[in-house]
Amino acid sequence: MSNGELYLGREQTLVKHFILQKYLERFACIVGSHWDTLTYVDCFSGPWNARSEEFDDSSFAIALKELRNARDVLARQRGRNIQLRCFFLEKTRAAHAKLKQFADSVTDATIEARNAALEESIPDIVDFVRRGGSQAFPFIFIDPTGWTGFEMETIAPLLRLNPGEALINFMTGHIRRFLDSPDEETQDSFKRLFGSGTFRTKVQGLAQLEREDAAVEEYTRNAKAVGGFRLGCNAIVLHPEMDRTHFNLIYLTRNPKGIEVFKDAEKKAMEVQEAARAEAQQRKRVARKGQAELFGSKELHDSAHYESLRDRYLTKAQDLVLRALQSKTRLLYEDAWTLALSQPMAWESDLKQWIAQWKDEGLLEVVGMQPRQKVPHRNEDNYLIWK
Repeated sequence: MSNGELYLGREQTLVKHFILQKYLERFACIVGSHWDTLTYVDCFSGPWNARSEEFDDSSFAIALKELRNARDVLARQRGRNIQLRCFFLEKTRAAHAKLKQFADSVTDATIEARNAALEESIPDIVDFVRRGGSQAFPFIFIDPTGWTGFEMETIAPLLRLNPGEALINFMTGHIRRFLDSPDEETQDSFKRLFGSGTFRTKVQGLAQLEREDAAVEEYTRNAKAVGGFRLGCNAIVLHPEMDRTHFNLIYLTRNPKGIEVFKDAEKKAMEVQEAARAEAQQRKRVARKGQAELFGSKELHDSAHYESLRDRYLTKAQDLVLRALQSKTRLLYEDAWTLALSQPMAWESDLKQWIAQWKDEGLLEVVGMQPRQKVPHRNEDNYLIWK
C-alpha cells in the first residue's frame, strides 16, 4: 500500500508519523555519533488502526526503521557499532498481541514489549533505560489517545532522564472542549495533566485560539521545568477535514541542535499536511455531491486557515524577538533564534528575513560576523544591536 492508502481517513496520523520519522532520521545519526546506545521508548505503542501487515504505519516500526538506518550509516561511514534498545508499552491486550508479534520478529535490537498501563510501568521504563549503560541516550515518545494516563507527576521520572529528549502528543482537540468544564472531576484530571492548577488562570476568558495557545504554552512550561529541559517547542497538526487543531506535538530537549532538527521536520511536514488535507477535503466534497471534481485536490484546496495560522505565529515570534531586542538593545543571535523558533510555523529563514529587513531600515546592526559572512550564525558570538 502507498502512504495515501495506509493513512486514508487518518491523515493527522500521517503528519505525526512524518514528523517522528524525519526527526529520528537525523536525531539518530547525530546522537549516535556521540553515544553508543540509542534507546527508544514508546509509551502508548498500539498499534491503532494500522493497515500494513508489516506495521509500516505504526510509530514503533517507523522508529525502529530510522534507528536501523542510522546504525548502518554510522557503521559504514564512521566504523561505529551502535546498539539499539526499544521499550514498547501497550495496555490493551489485543493491540499488545500484535505489538508482541512485531517485537518477537526483531533479532537485531533489544526489544521489550510490555502489556501494562503507563502509570504502573514508570519504574520498569527507567530501569530499562539505565540498563543500557552510561553511554545510552533515550528518546521518550508519549502518544496517548486522550488526556489521561500520563499525568505530569506520572511522567516526571521519564522527563528527568538526563541525557534524554521527549516528544509528547498534547491532544488539543479533546482538551479544548473541556477546559472550561465546571465538572470537578474533569478539572482535577486537568490539574494532574498540567501538574498544577495555574492553567485555569492562564486560559480563563480567552477566545479559542488564544486559549489553545495558552494551554499548550503552560503545559510546555511545566514539562520543561519538571524535566529540567532548556528548550521546548511544538508543531501543530490540523484536523484533515476541518479548520481546527487536532493536536500539538510538544518537543523537549536540552540541546539547541535538537530544536534545529525538529523545526526542520516540522517545516517539511507542513507541506505534507496541506497536501493530505486537500485530498481529504476533496474526498468529503465528492462524497457529499456524488460526482467527481474537474480539478485536482491541490488546485482546489483553500489554504487560508493554514496561512492565517502561520501569519499569527510569525507575528508572535517576531514580537518576542523585538521585545527582547528593544529591552536589551544587544542580543546574542542564538537567543533571538531560540525565541523565534519557540513558536510553531516559525523557522530560522523567517528570523533571517526579519533581520535583513531591519538592517535595510537602519533599525538593526549585526556585529561579530566574519568579513565574508552575510548572515548571522549560532555559536559564533554574532550579536544583534537594536539602534
